[in-house]
Amino acid sequence: DIWPNILDQPEYFAVDISLAPMNWLDTSSTEQAQGNVAAFWEKLRADINDGSFWADRIKVLREEPLKRLRLALENLPLPAAFREAAVAVRAIIREKQKAKSAFTEDVVLLYWLAAVESFGLPYSEFLCQPGFNVLESIPGNVIKSLPFSYQDLGYNQLSLLSKTDIKWCVARWGEPNQHTTLNALHNAVWRKYERELPEKQRMNMTISPSG
Repeated sequence: DIWPNILDQPEYFAVDISLAPMNWLDTSSTEQAQGNVAAFWEKLRADINDGSFWADRIKVLREEPLKRLRLALENLPLPAAFREAAVAVRAIIREKQKAKSAFTEDVVLLYWLAAVESFGLPYSEFLCQPGFNVLESIPGNVIKSLPFSYQDLGYNQLSLLSKTDIKWCVARWGEPNQHTTLNALHNAVWRKYERELPEKQRMNMTISPSG
């Protein structure tokens, strides 16, 4: 199970996380994923209209990396949310370095974020759509259950990782056997959801109110 245990620790989430809307990482079925997509974009539009867009709110959390990480995780799988989550984890690591505290779990989380980010594609040639449309249609629990190891995945095709991130990984786990992406390792899963998406999109159009 590659899901970072650190994310099961209460301090990584708001106290009222049980009352919060389901986010992408929580979804465990296609129906939940579809419902989350609709709710996510509805909330995003409402936030923009209210002047409380998450990307603006996160800017004021530069000195509070844990809160910054929470907000970023809530907005996955947006590409910017992956980047913000990585920035937040790096800040947490720097704080622990100054305090001379262990931070291996945080490196695991950073690596996991980079791995998951590499499952998405910028563009789906099959659908002639942004690859993000496919990624957000996949239940988070499916993503979390995709097996991989550092030795099989490596680091030089994980675009989210910085040179410093890579040094942290190599210091802990050495040089990997190969370098690839999570999409390449589990391309059959990607293709499955890629080919199912048109029907889901048609169904959403059918049940959406007109006008």
